[in-house]
Amino acid sequence: MNSILTHHNVGSQFLDLLLSFAGGKKESEAGPGSMILKHHPDGSYEMQYRYSYVEEVAGSSNPWAIRQTGIYHRYVPNGLGNLWIFLHPRQNSTLQKRLEDAALVWEQTKSSRKHWEDVHVLVLSSYFGDWRWYLRSLSAEIERIDLHNLQDKVLPLSLRLRSTLSTILSLKTYYEAIFNNGCSEKQKAVEIVDELHAYDVFLNGHLSSVALLEKRVQEILNLLRVALNLKNQATTVTINRGIWNLTKDTVDDSATVRLVTIVTLIYLPASFVASFLGMNLFSFQTAEGAGFQISGKFWIFALLAVPLTLITVGLWIFMSRKRKRQRKHEQGMQALAGGGRQEV
Repeated sequence: MNSILTHHNVGSQFLDLLLSFAGGKKESEAGPGSMILKHHPDGSYEMQYRYSYVEEVAGSSNPWAIRQTGIYHRYVPNGLGNLWIFLHPRQNSTLQKRLEDAALVWEQTKSSRKHWEDVHVLVLSSYFGDWRWYLRSLSAEIERIDLHNLQDKVLPLSLRLRSTLSTILSLKTYYEAIFNNGCSEKQKAVEIVDELHAYDVFLNGHLSSVALLEKRVQEILNLLRVALNLKNQATTVTINRGIWNLTKDTVDDSATVRLVTIVTLIYLPASFVASFLGMNLFSFQTAEGAGFQISGKFWIFALLAVPLTLITVGLWIFMSRKRKRQRKHEQGMQALAGGGRQEV
């Protein structure tokens, strides 16, 4: 590439055009690409621009594709003629076929030097009409509320169209200047300027359509946000109602447990007395026919029961105090963490 540019003495600004072609979805490169015109002391000039357009793609899930074509033109009035460089997005593109057909006709009629100014109009006319159908397809997607990647398609459109509009206005100024200098026929000048003016009008209309599409997409997105908020609020209400019902059931269960505990406490003394007196340490009828008698080994029961009771009560008190201290420690750590975040 470098050897080709050096051989044809192509200016360094062409590299900026070459590097402006973005791979993938890069909205940062949607705006640049307007025409740059550079005059030289010998009367020659260089111009370059990037033409963004839409093209219908057959057999694809997405029927439309955003494409770009780079155009470089150098004109030398001392007989060396014109140098054209076209950066096509794919082989055998529509523009490439039209240029080859036009070059063949000009070669056969030996009038290529008379028609070089038609090339820029040929570039614009190759794809310009597809914008209307692309905008219509976007409008249909909005009608279907098919918002999948729709916002990504609509937002860069304004930048691309304004870049093309700037190029058209620069071409109008350029052609008016060369026609005023007598470099071309008057009738041909009128035809080309009129056609560029028509593109100018169409582009302004497309920009108005894009502004309307942007507004409609934004309104739909706002409605979806409101609907989503209402849905979230309804879900929150449902969750709160479930938590309230769960809390109510827990309170009912607690009341039932409390009732069972009270009944147990009421019958506990009688149960304890019945169990205690049912042990073999007591006798209500001796062999001699005597009355109530306590066994001499009763001290064994007391020796085992009293320490076990004290150990059980002591463990309960120890575990309760330990849990209490641990709870206070956690609360203190949370308070310290909260104070640290506020200071930050």
